[in-house]
Amino acid sequence: MSHETARPNTPTTSTTAKKALLDAFDTVLKTQAEEREAESRAAEARRRARAWSRPLVLICAAIVLFTGAYLWIERPEWVFPAPPAPESVAVEEAGLRITIANAAQHVERFRQGNARLPNSLEEAGAHPIGLRYSVTGSDYRLEGERNGVLVTFASSDPLPAFLGNSFQVISRRGR
Repeated sequence: MSHETARPNTPTTSTTAKKALLDAFDTVLKTQAEEREAESRAAEARRRARAWSRPLVLICAAIVLFTGAYLWIERPEWVFPAPPAPESVAVEEAGLRITIANAAQHVERFRQGNARLPNSLEEAGAHPIGLRYSVTGSDYRLEGERNGVLVTFASSDPLPAFLGNSFQVISRRGR
């Protein structure tokens, strides 16, 4: 009897199992189709993105090339300002006289503080860029040269006379 009860349930269980298997197969096929469709859409989106990026890169490169050529050929003043005009000989000389007078004051302060002349302008605390310093007995001499202008100061010369109107020349140079 237990055999007979088991038989009627077997076809129902088998049908249910087949139906579940068919549903699972159908779900797998639908999932695979959806995945293929998603991959196809992604590939199409990438192709469209590449189609836009190439012309955009070419346009940007053309703009940069055009701008660079314009700047190189035209050299506009807002990018390449004109170099300042060279200083006049009078301004160069006045600047050199002021520099030498400054060094002379350092030497005189050193002489007053140490009762001797310094061995060099550095020892006196002056900035000797472009200046030559020489000592002869109790006198000294300062020489400077800048852009072909040579100026010499001897310690026996009065400093105000050596400076002359140098400060006025310098103050008027921008006008």
